[in-house]
Amino acid sequence: MKISLSRRVTAVVAALGLALVAVPASAANADDQACGLGETCDGVLSGPLGDSTFKIKVPENFNGTVLLYSKGYSASVPIPAGIAVPLGYADSPYYSPMTIPGLGAGYAANGSATVVPPGASEAESVLLNQGYALAGTGLARQGWAVAQGVESGQNLIKYINGGGIKGVKQIMAWGTSMGAETTQTLIQDNPGKIAGSLPACMASVDFFGNTYMTALYTWKTLIDPTLKGYNYAPGQAGYAQAMGDLQKVLTTLGAVASGQATVSSVGYPIALSNLLAGLLAGLPTVSPTYDGVTVNPAVATLGTAGASAGGYSPLSSGQSAAAAMLENVGGIIGTGITLQLDLEGQARAIGSIPASEGAAYVGNVGVNYSELLSAEQRGEFEDTFATAGPGVLDAMLAALAAGERVEANPVAAKVVFGLPSASATYNNKPTVALAGTYDLRVPGVTGDFYEGMATSKKGKKAAKKGMLKAAAYYSVPPADGWTTFEPGAKSPSAALSALKLGGSGVGSCPFTTDQMVAAVKVLAALAKADSAKEVTAAKRLGYKVPGINRDRQYRPLPPKDVAATVK
Repeated sequence: MKISLSRRVTAVVAALGLALVAVPASAANADDQACGLGETCDGVLSGPLGDSTFKIKVPENFNGTVLLYSKGYSASVPIPAGIAVPLGYADSPYYSPMTIPGLGAGYAANGSATVVPPGASEAESVLLNQGYALAGTGLARQGWAVAQGVESGQNLIKYINGGGIKGVKQIMAWGTSMGAETTQTLIQDNPGKIAGSLPACMASVDFFGNTYMTALYTWKTLIDPTLKGYNYAPGQAGYAQAMGDLQKVLTTLGAVASGQATVSSVGYPIALSNLLAGLLAGLPTVSPTYDGVTVNPAVATLGTAGASAGGYSPLSSGQSAAAAMLENVGGIIGTGITLQLDLEGQARAIGSIPASEGAAYVGNVGVNYSELLSAEQRGEFEDTFATAGPGVLDAMLAALAAGERVEANPVAAKVVFGLPSASATYNNKPTVALAGTYDLRVPGVTGDFYEGMATSKKGKKAAKKGMLKAAAYYSVPPADGWTTFEPGAKSPSAALSALKLGGSGVGSCPFTTDQMVAAVKVLAALAKADSAKEVTAAKRLGYKVPGINRDRQYRPLPPKDVAATVK
């Protein structure tokens, strides 16, 4: 492992412009190269899979515990500005502005190292004040990069244990989304070097591939048959296809939201077709703006017909859910297109798949989509679908049954599902899983993972003794809803709704500062627990936090089991 190191020691040094010489931490005077109290240090680590940046922040009151953060997914290709801005890439610290040849302004993943999740600067300050040192790495490549994340994490652990930080007692790993998968893979490969883990809003290519396929296939069949969505061409041609798909989806969503489009080119109501796509894919029926319950206050004075004629929305809980699903399906397809392009590219490279063959790693041959719509969902949204006329829902399901299916390339499937991933096996290491009840992209995966640990052979043995050092906490939104209107407004205020929501339970990794900090506190307490009584006490710490579900048997609905519908 090669290391280059830079350090920001004090503001005085920076102001004077004094140069700091990069010296490997393995040098004889390694203590002199350690990241000292109150310092922020960064550098580059090199391994067989490439170079990755790292960052370390050590507080003045260092308590001996290092929290090693693994970052989440970022697109492997540059995204044109017209697409990047509405998808939120422009506001993400993972991306930087750049010029795309032939396309103009855009944003590309920068590979930068981060020590906490995006937007968690307050949690960073709290954890540093509590004495934790924070460390994190960038990635040698962008896209789905668990292998690179594991290597960079291993390299940083070697660096820290080799003198990169003085006074280290233990290293604990945490990560979000793809970074949660990286975290668990890292600890299962290095059990003796990591004292515990905190996977938050876990993602997996298996779940994402099937969820994306369901949503995209529904869109292709009912909304826009010109979408490609999978089996992208290799190289620049595939990139152009994927960016074209993104633009089409965003244009359609924008037209629906503005009322400029209501019926698709194949004759189905777009908003209801999109709602069906989300229901079949298992996505939540709420979003940070729409709670799936609240209707516009204008209905109370104008009545439903009057409010409808005046352009007010939503007018029913079903309409609220349909509006929420426009955001949610847009998110899953928006992320899914770049992920599909990346994983197909990896499959082509590793599996030597020729350009003449498709590289889809998930198919839908034999899937019975009618079975993915539960009886509960049919009952809940029957009135909503009925607004389009009698028999429309059945007609949409019939179209899905008759549509052209996708056959997975077995070589691509073998490559993609053979990429490094975490197994849901308890390894006697403290594990605190954190998930949102209504996560926009990865609902249910964390629950499956936790249950897998708890029911594994070692998990059952530990539980029998009261020593299962594993817990799962789910953030929840306000029970009375959060959709909020400006006085007289025809539609909800996204800003006011998000403010009332308070960052808990709904969105992508939807956690408050208190929830993240409490999860770390639980993890530290579990690491110290020597008895069943202490394990129980440690777990209670997490349930005391506002916005955390206190029912220990609770978990969000699991992902839709697509395979179970194939006869």
